[in-house]
This record gives sequence, C-alpha cells and structure tokens, in this order.
Amino acid sequence: MKKILFLLVIALLPLGGCVSMDTGPRQASISLKHTRVPGLPQLSLLLALRENIASSVKLDLADVEILAGERWISLLDSQPLTLSAEKLGNSQRFINRLSVPPGNYKRLRFTFANADHKAKPIIKEQPLIPAMTLHRDDSVCLFLTWDAAITQQGRIGNTPAIRAIVKPIPLTTELAFISCPDIDTIYIVRTDTNRICGSWGVSGHPTYLSVSKSRNEIIVLAPEQNKIKIIELSSGRLKDTINLPMMRMPTFMVVGNNDRFAFLLDRQSDYLSKIDLQSGLLVNRVRVIEQPGFLAMADDDTLVLSSELSQKVVFISTDNLQVTQSVSDGGGPKGLLVNDKYLYIAEYKANDVARYNLNTAEMERHPVGLGPTRILSYNDHIYISNDRSNTVSILLPGQTGVARNLRVGVNPAEMAVSSSRSWLYIANKTGLTVLDTTSQRLTTNIDLRTDPQDIAIIQ
Repeated sequence: MKKILFLLVIALLPLGGCVSMDTGPRQASISLKHTRVPGLPQLSLLLALRENIASSVKLDLADVEILAGERWISLLDSQPLTLSAEKLGNSQRFINRLSVPPGNYKRLRFTFANADHKAKPIIKEQPLIPAMTLHRDDSVCLFLTWDAAITQQGRIGNTPAIRAIVKPIPLTTELAFISCPDIDTIYIVRTDTNRICGSWGVSGHPTYLSVSKSRNEIIVLAPEQNKIKIIELSSGRLKDTINLPMMRMPTFMVVGNNDRFAFLLDRQSDYLSKIDLQSGLLVNRVRVIEQPGFLAMADDDTLVLSSELSQKVVFISTDNLQVTQSVSDGGGPKGLLVNDKYLYIAEYKANDVARYNLNTAEMERHPVGLGPTRILSYNDHIYISNDRSNTVSILLPGQTGVARNLRVGVNPAEMAVSSSRSWLYIANKTGLTVLDTTSQRLTTNIDLRTDPQDIAIIQ
C-alpha cells in the first residue's frame, strides 16, 4: 500500500522536462482513477469513429496510457473498454477525465485485447501529434479516432486501429460554451455536430457566462475568487480579470444588451451590483430585495429579479438600479421571462408557470412539471425546465394547458438555443440534452461527466 501511495505522489509531481521518446521496456502503468486534484491539469478523453460504418464490429481496448516522464499513466476508468461501432455510430463517447502532472507529453500506448483471449494482447505505441504541454489549471481534451474498418479486417497488428490527436478549437460561429464549476472547466461544443471540440481551464468555479461576438469575448463569473474573467473567444486567452469588491459570494450574473455592464446578485448580502466591464469599476450597489435568487434582462434593458423568500418579482432600471414595478407571487418565483406584454414566472413551489399581463396586471397560471426552474422562449413556444420531475414542459401562446412534457435527464436547469440549428440545449446533472425545436423531439445527449451550470452560444 505504501509503495502504491509513493508512486501516486511521484506521478503527480510536475515534470522537469520533455516527456522521453524512448520508452524502454514495458512498465506497469500508474492508475489515477477518480482523482480530481485542484490546480493540476485535467485531461478529458473522448472517442468517435473515423467514419460511420454499418457493422457490428467490436474492439476490446484494454488500456490507454500516456507517458509522463519515465512512467506511463493509465487514462481508462475501467478495463477493458469494449467499443461497438454499431452503438457508437455518429456519436461521441466520453471515456474519462482525470488530473495528470503538468509537463510535456509526446507519446501514447494502446493495449488491445486479442480476439483469441489466450494470446498476448496487442500493444501499439505512437507519438502524440501535436505534442501536448499541460500547465497548472489547464483543462484539455484528447480525441481518439477509431478506424473500425481496420478492426473489421483484422489488421490491428499491423496498422493502428485508434489514433489520438489534440485538436485546435475551430474558429466557427457555431459553438456552445458550457461552464462546469465543480471541475473549473468550460467545455466547448460544436452546434453543427453536437460534439465536444475542446475545453478551457478556468479557476474560481466558473458559473454564469455571457458571449460577446462583436468583442470576441466570453465573460465568466468566477464566484469562488470573487472575480469576473474575460476570455478571448478565438484563442481561449485570459484577457482581463475584474475583482468584485464588497461581495461575499456572487451567485448570479447577467450582462446588458450592449455588453458594457454586468449585473450581479449577492444572495448572502442581498445586494445587486453594477460593474463597468470596460473600466472594471463598481458603478452602483443597492439592496433591492431580501435573498434575491434569479436575474433576467428584458429586451428593453430592464432587469427583472425574483425572490422566493420575499415572494416578489421586481423590475429594476439598469441606469440607477431603482425598482420601477413590483409583482407579488407566493408560488416560489424562480426563473423569469419577459415576452411581449407578458411576464412569465416559474413558480417552483406551486409547480405552475404564472403569466402576468404587464398592461392589465392580470395573472393566470398554467400547471407544468414539478419544480419549474427556468423559462425560455423560441419560435412562439415557451420552454420550462422542471427540476423535480426531470422534464421540460412546452407551452403554446393562447393555449391554457401544456402542449408537451418531455423527459430530459436528471435535474434540468439552464437552457439555451442555437437559432441557426434550432437546437434547444438543456443542462442536466451529467451533461446536456439536445431538443430539436422543429420536430419537438430529443436528438442526443452530450455526456460531460459533471454538473454543468450555464450555457452560452455564439451564432
């Protein structure tokens, strides 16, 4: 036991130089399963087919290892891993994520179980192209491509069936950014393929996001560090950091429609703050309502804020942060949406969505799923994520009842739409569920192996 602990400690020490190309005799690899070491780089391992083939071919992958100094580190969580071309199809499989030592990595080793299980396994070693350098707090993706045709033809012994590559994040306007505070990571998904295409390490437990295409920036709330971080979209480079004064723990952030100001809630102190994103200065700070929980931005740049404890929804001027209108709601108001002349309120305790007429002050309610949390409007449909029934409810304007209830994974919360693809992305306990808003059918699940917080889409 002491020897194993010693090897783990040695493996997690920073590497002093480049990873050696000369691997020497085969050594037993170190297993770092189930490790999440704060500060150390994280490596996500993903796999997809080189091309989708109509075949039932399978492959037993006994191990995937990466060379760290003079030691091999196993990247698999379970051994062996059975791959099925038929099940994989056009999808992408999230294999594992683990913390690894900082340093330079240039080689990988694959071990394939032989079809004749009595024979020795087939071991293939290959360079990692391009080589990968990992620093503290990094979070990167390593993509494996399986050529199932090679496996089908029985040529594994002569030709690599799987190749690995570190792909650059594509410079496309069809990207979804997903914050994952538990692992200090922002994953990036291509909305044309619904596959993970990269990740960034962002310390401070990143939560709420706002994308500015015109400024080539993504604005990230890092509440653990009481900071806003501004990252360059095209490179992932940290451009600026804004300290958040007089905040105990910022819990929510929205950015104004002109991308100039950020508005933040501090639930512990009950304050709403306005931050100038260009100067980094605190513009205003007011105590509006007790225990504010959710903040939304209307099209006219008015803030809308809800509080379950105060049983109120208030409208706030973005200029001076003064309350301009107040609506009483005893149903446990959470998510909010202003759509045309109506204010929609997700009533978490009452399991309703309230529709408040801003002109006549009339309120009507629609039963939805259990624990409605967030509301989104797209193409004349209202979508509500229901935390406790694990569903999304769909409302149509002019109808008194729910048009559909769809099961979308455990604890659905934040939602975002790719208008160019008509996809609705729904964050759940382990990743994202994707809904085709044209057919109102679920199309795929994007596994992240963690609980995502927010989704921002550039389009």
